[in-house]
Amino acid sequence: MKRLTLLILVLSIVSCCCAIASTYKVNTSGVVKTPTGKVISSPSNAVNQNYYNNFSAPNYISSNQVNSGNVDTIEIVMDYSGSMANWIGVAKRSMASIIAQIPNSTKLGFRVFGHDNYGNNPSNINTIQDIKQIVKKGNKISVITQKGPLGSTSGVCSATQQVAGVVSANEAALINGMNSVGIGGATPLVYALDRAVYQDFSVFDTTSPKKIVLITDGGENCGGDPCAFARKLMSKRSDIHIDVVLVSSNSRALSCLASTTGGHFYNIDNLTDFSGTLTRSIQAQPTIAPKQQTQQQYEFIKD
Repeated sequence: MKRLTLLILVLSIVSCCCAIASTYKVNTSGVVKTPTGKVISSPSNAVNQNYYNNFSAPNYISSNQVNSGNVDTIEIVMDYSGSMANWIGVAKRSMASIIAQIPNSTKLGFRVFGHDNYGNNPSNINTIQDIKQIVKKGNKISVITQKGPLGSTSGVCSATQQVAGVVSANEAALINGMNSVGIGGATPLVYALDRAVYQDFSVFDTTSPKKIVLITDGGENCGGDPCAFARKLMSKRSDIHIDVVLVSSNSRALSCLASTTGGHFYNIDNLTDFSGTLTRSIQAQPTIAPKQQTQQQYEFIKD
């Protein structure tokens, strides 16, 4: 009897060791299979959605946390629609003092959206084609806007422009850029975020963290979906996070941009707090995006 008990104990230890030594890989498809090929976790089987998380090492999860590390590549994306006039004025007056409080090595750029009266920016003609499909049938050419979170990206809804590149020691370019455009009307907020990620940050690798500081007093009015944009971005990238500085509003509609990407959400209602809040956002380190971590799945490869 003692030998049988000892044998069971030994087999249990060996089994545990094999389980610990098992190899898993990150599964981004939403479908997890057992070694025999049985699907045990999928979007339609929410009960076992995190099945393999029970067997993954905590240090592996920690090493793959979204947006961990210091951020020295930042772009301010600011709403230049008419209702933002006072806040834009404060930003222009305080930018020099804000820059003086961040390290010289920090690369800081500036993009505006909703600027000018009509938003007709020649520099956007080529970039708009990135999200449109050109279809040619015979001698007729038509442009079909792809469905997605961006909304409309033509006319006034194409009004976004990088007025200062993302580089270090950039004070003069930032201030000159902020003064180079005027107040507009429409607010293509999501399209501006898209251009910041896929155009302005395209010169940097996708392994180092980058931050967008979005400054606005309201939401999108060109049909874009900020929350859908953030979810789609996080399904592809782990190097971007978005801080939202919401002014003159108590709405929480844009908080999803921060919570989904591991950024911060700030709400201010007076001009006095603007400079300090913007400085704090630029200097703040990213948080972990809880949803991204809890939905992570792992697929068994081998023992």
